[in-house]
Amino acid sequence: MHTQVINISEIKNSILDDLDIELSLDHFIAHVERMTGEVEEAKREMFTFILEKLSTAKNTFGSLSESNLSQYSNALFYTYNLLVPPLIDEKESLWALAAPLGGKIYYGTNSFYQLLNQAFCKDSFPKGQEKNNHQDLEEQTIYALILERFYDFPAFDGEEIIYSGEDLQTGLPKYYAIEINNDFVEIVPRAELPPMDYKKLKQQKVQPFDWKILREMLPLKEFKFKGFSIISLKEITTDRVIQNIRNIVSKNTDDDIQNHYSILEESLQILTGNQHIKFGLSPILSLNEKPILDQVYIHGSILPNLLKKKTKNCAEANISESYLSNPQIIVYNIGVEVGDSSFKFLNDLSDLGVTSYVCIPLYYNSDVTGLLEVYTENGYTFDKVALAKLQKVSPLLAQLLYDQANRFSTKIEDVIKEKFTSLQPAVQWKFNETAYEYLKNIVPNKPKPAIDNIQFKNVFPLYGAIDIRNSTIERNTALIADYKTQLNLLQHVLHEIKSFYNIALLDEMIFNCNKWMEKLDREPIDSVQMKVRDFMEKEAYMLLQHFKSSNHQLAKTIQNYEDETLPETGSTHERRRALESSIATINSAINGYLELLNEEIQQSYPCYFEKFRTDGIEYDIYIGQSIAPKKPFDNLYLKNVRLWQISSMAAIAKITHNLIHQMETPLETTQLIFINGNDIDISFRVDERRFDVEGAYNIRYHIIKKRIDKVHLKDSLERLTQPGKIALVYSDAREIREYLSYITYLQNKDILLEDMEEVELEELQGVSGLKAIRIGVKL
Repeated sequence: MHTQVINISEIKNSILDDLDIELSLDHFIAHVERMTGEVEEAKREMFTFILEKLSTAKNTFGSLSESNLSQYSNALFYTYNLLVPPLIDEKESLWALAAPLGGKIYYGTNSFYQLLNQAFCKDSFPKGQEKNNHQDLEEQTIYALILERFYDFPAFDGEEIIYSGEDLQTGLPKYYAIEINNDFVEIVPRAELPPMDYKKLKQQKVQPFDWKILREMLPLKEFKFKGFSIISLKEITTDRVIQNIRNIVSKNTDDDIQNHYSILEESLQILTGNQHIKFGLSPILSLNEKPILDQVYIHGSILPNLLKKKTKNCAEANISESYLSNPQIIVYNIGVEVGDSSFKFLNDLSDLGVTSYVCIPLYYNSDVTGLLEVYTENGYTFDKVALAKLQKVSPLLAQLLYDQANRFSTKIEDVIKEKFTSLQPAVQWKFNETAYEYLKNIVPNKPKPAIDNIQFKNVFPLYGAIDIRNSTIERNTALIADYKTQLNLLQHVLHEIKSFYNIALLDEMIFNCNKWMEKLDREPIDSVQMKVRDFMEKEAYMLLQHFKSSNHQLAKTIQNYEDETLPETGSTHERRRALESSIATINSAINGYLELLNEEIQQSYPCYFEKFRTDGIEYDIYIGQSIAPKKPFDNLYLKNVRLWQISSMAAIAKITHNLIHQMETPLETTQLIFINGNDIDISFRVDERRFDVEGAYNIRYHIIKKRIDKVHLKDSLERLTQPGKIALVYSDAREIREYLSYITYLQNKDILLEDMEEVELEELQGVSGLKAIRIGVKL
């Protein structure tokens, strides 16, 4: 044990210097005396013995003070043994007695004084903490003690005081948490204490506390502090390091991690106790299911320097394919040749001055998410103990790399969404690569680079359309019926108003209602629609609003009329709602079936499948080697999709036919397939954000499929597409032969009827020589 006065307040510029503080054992002695009468015999003997020693010291040397500390050394030793468990090793214990509230240290363990005398403890503030902050902590501790002693108010949760500095052996920082026990500090107020507003204090406890309230009510100079405090230090270096790393992991951007990597590396050095160790962190990113390393996301890694060497061992393909695809712990020491072909790139580490190297895969949710590299240079080494200490933070480092990998994937997706559109899995890989190239070419403070068009060459197109028969006629019929309903209701309201007001304008409005109903019967709806709507929604509306506000008896009648004109519930939209409901029923059924079809096709061979909603559904399918370069393409996959296409059209015709009895407005569908026997090129147009064809021949395919939906038979007014039938359009007899075998197969399966007919089609603008076959579906 050691006796020496060290004034901590001189180091911290403490507010304790201005308080009335007296070192004393009286409060402690009184506490021991009370305990003596309450404990069992064995303890009583010990307490009595110590009390005699303390009493003898006081009678002999007077009250405890700085001037007689050496004479009190035995008494203080007994005090120490009473306050600290006897089995604790004094050499390891960081413990001391101090003046009340911890301003001066008087007596403590040798290890405590040695720590105080180290250079780093003379400026004993945590890194980044200001002295004013320490003063605030001291003030809060004192006021919390006063509130607890005199007002029975629960103590505030104070901040932990942390000391940091250099470890003399490793040259690295160490961290200690200080605990101050004020149980034996007696607080004596100099005047009567004021009453306290408990409600206000409780509110303050929930919110950030405003200490000015207590400074005004309870000035600290009005109190005397007598007795002693117990100070103990606890090393929390490991906890502090883990917290530092956790704070970095919680950062949300790659820039934050890059800026704080030096703190992360220092934290790992402190944890291992070796300032010569360097660390590399590399998330394993995934691009099209292949692992890659990207220098933007790598921190401190030696791998980029290896790749720059461009030796046979250090080719990027070797590292990514041979190691990243199956990462495992690898160890390298200088002078030891690595023979394993998967790790031959390690043999070039000595050229970079690396002495020892370990690469450790980090796991997140049982999956490898990145690599932790531990290495030394210039002759320095590390041992297994240092590596074992890293296990405490490996889950945090794995989380860090996992989050980075997720952000990388998000950035790729953001570029795709910004520059392209929502994509299907079959072609996602191509957009991933293009987006990655775009990100790599971005230079800060310079215009963003141009982005290339994405092309898929030599793909086979399949086009189909399921159209709702006479949908335009049905829409017009529903619209006319609803307009007539509204005009009749309006007439009724106008007659009701006329019973109150004999105004000629009302007669004109009634006349106009009849006029518009007649025009709806004899003129095309397109020519009168806007005029009828203007009459009802503008002229009639303004007239009705006048009478609604001026005559409360008419207000209810007019309100009932307005309720009937509501699109969601009113009778004036009933036919249109019924039609839209029927169309939605058909489209929902078609969509559901095509989704199932798409799932089956994708399992056979990846292809691009895109649907377009009109009054019905159109779709494009593109299949070919360029869409799935990893999977060899064969014509059997194309034949399979073509068979699926015609069989699905038959199924859809049957499904929509069976839905007729469920529809408020009965509707029928027609089924159309355009056969194109040759492959074409397609590209994604960035400006329009959609796929389109490339080249003159390919454009012809696009023109044909857009013009055949309402094509007629040659020299006839009959439409090619008919309900309950599938129409297949082609231009070359060779293109239809394959489909004829599918038709025969489906006829034998009792899916198609034996009524196939071959027809020629009318000349279309820019297109001639088209032919078609029609085949009935067994409904």
